[in-house]
Amino acid sequence: MLRARHVRLACLAVAASLGLACGGAPQAGARWPDAAIVLRDDGDRAQAIDALWVVPPGAARARGPIASAIARRLADAVGDDRQVEAAALLDQLTALWQDDPAEAATGLAPHAALLRRLRAMFAKAGALEPTVQTLVLLAEVAPATRGEVLGELDEVLAFADDLAIADNGLHAGRAQPLVLLAPTALALPLPWLVDRYVGLLVERQRVVARLIETQGASMPVVRAHHDILSTSRRIASVLARADRVAEIHGQLARLAGIGFDRALALRAEIVADQPAPAAYAELARALRADEGGADPAAALAVCRAGLARTPDDVPLLLAAAGDARAVGRLEQPIALYERALRIAPELDPSSALRLGRLHGERLARLAASGRPAAARAAWRRRALSRRGSPAPTRTWCGSRPPRSPSRRSGEGSPARACSRRRARRCAPRDAEPPVDAYEMLAVLDLQTGQLGLAEQWGQRGLALLGEQASGDRYRRAKLGRLLGDVARTAGDAARARTHYLDAMRAWASLGDDKDLPQATLVAERHLDSGRILWWLGERARGVGEILQAVDLAPAGPSIAATAVVFLLEAGRERDAIDAYHRGLGSDLDDGQKIYMSLWLAVDARRRVAPVDRLAADYLAARHGDTWPELLARAAAGAAGLPALRAAAHAPAPSPTRSRRCSGSRPRRPPHRRATCCEHVSAAQVVLDASDDLARRALE
Repeated sequence: MLRARHVRLACLAVAASLGLACGGAPQAGARWPDAAIVLRDDGDRAQAIDALWVVPPGAARARGPIASAIARRLADAVGDDRQVEAAALLDQLTALWQDDPAEAATGLAPHAALLRRLRAMFAKAGALEPTVQTLVLLAEVAPATRGEVLGELDEVLAFADDLAIADNGLHAGRAQPLVLLAPTALALPLPWLVDRYVGLLVERQRVVARLIETQGASMPVVRAHHDILSTSRRIASVLARADRVAEIHGQLARLAGIGFDRALALRAEIVADQPAPAAYAELARALRADEGGADPAAALAVCRAGLARTPDDVPLLLAAAGDARAVGRLEQPIALYERALRIAPELDPSSALRLGRLHGERLARLAASGRPAAARAAWRRRALSRRGSPAPTRTWCGSRPPRSPSRRSGEGSPARACSRRRARRCAPRDAEPPVDAYEMLAVLDLQTGQLGLAEQWGQRGLALLGEQASGDRYRRAKLGRLLGDVARTAGDAARARTHYLDAMRAWASLGDDKDLPQATLVAERHLDSGRILWWLGERARGVGEILQAVDLAPAGPSIAATAVVFLLEAGRERDAIDAYHRGLGSDLDDGQKIYMSLWLAVDARRRVAPVDRLAADYLAARHGDTWPELLARAAAGAAGLPALRAAAHAPAPSPTRSRRCSGSRPRRPPHRRATCCEHVSAAQVVLDASDDLARRALE
């Protein structure tokens, strides 16, 4: 990702673009601290939430600050009547207690007034599902008015039932209350809510099964109860999420006829009678098997229930890790895989490879969020130990950085990295870290000027790749372009050309655009090809390829942002504005759009040219106090510099060079503006377009 997230560096970049003064010249080799976690930022908050799942359920999970940050965002959304955004934030707030709903009442109590405002907004708009959700939460946090709130909930459910009956006839009853209750019951499985939801499912199944048996399946009945076939699975899912796995068999035994899943009931019965690890594993497999109704969260809950009985069962640990990854978590599957590999009698290469990919994703996430030091620390901690070995066994052999950086290609291969003394303790080749991790390490070192290390990380990645698999050729193309950038930066034009041509051949070996499975991959190929062609001297073709990439996938991961930054660096301002307009109309998140707008503003003011009208209007329309919004308001003149500086400096643990960015006058002498750019460049922040643009401004 090229989104700027390093708050102190972004402050300097905006200061440079606005002509603000920075004090003092940067010291050589300055190293600035990683960006602090700012919970109002969506990405930082997602990382903080992800870290919760490795903490045991209960009060030990520090959800208060996260809930407060979500509440502030919710208050802004309510004030601006942004219902869709408010509903998404409410889902995030509710899910904080999904594994231990008993703590929800205490955690949500400080936000009772906000929940009432949300209920009023959703009820006024006729949004029944979020209205039901807020009523469920209010019933928990306000015991004094619980009866009144539950009465209102009954009225909403009855109203939805009446609407369904009016549309599909008398036999359409009982369907809509289930539709409205299901999201909240699954996200926050409170005991009373789960009991009510399961009771409605069982009652509806009995009535409809009897109706179909006596009168047949009419079209109105099918339209109203189209989901009745999944009744058993729905009951099992909600009970599993509520940590009531032992009750699944008893509830399924109440069903008969349509909607009854005999195989699922048999697996639940085995768990109830003989709760062995294999029984839990089979039940979890059944819950994740259905392509249309697979529920990896419920499967994870079943695995966790089994692990509560047998914590060291390796198959259950591996299954739980896979389910945790399937629901979008990162830290929890890493912890589960590491635990399984530590206690397993033999190394499982496929599990080690999955763990390696997760470590690579963690590395990329930390680097992209402005925390390269944390990314490097996480990489250094990647080695695992296995119990029962005479000495610690490294599951990732040859992943240490070389001691003597060199820019010569071909050095640092995994085979050479293992000395004879360590050869017996090296993991198999299948346990190597993923190529994605090597690619990210190469990017980190390239952008911080350590070209020898970047070269060797790239060569190590290439050494792991074959020639036959399409995935290997795809990664070979990406690494080839990256190694070309390393050689070009080092001033070796001949070697850069060789790497670039190799990358082009690797991309071409994947076939035509129609042969690639995803539009984002097609766009990525055109984007890489465009950059390579530019550096090979075919400027017009290169720009055409880059713009075509934005056309193909403007909302793809960093496609539009990368295109805008590259075209600005190349001096093609009009083409950069064209790419920006195409990305602005896509469904990129607001943060990326804000930063692209800021980059255009930075470049326009560097050239003493008018800022693009759409970029200026987009920045002027931003409000709020998240860091991207503060930057947008500062660039548009709607926020004062003191507030921007305060947000940029806090919560810095100690004075840093970024605090010297000061001054409030809109114009400063050119040498003062250059000093700001020097501060940005000297900090060596990776994956941040502010760094690239600051270097261009200095040139």
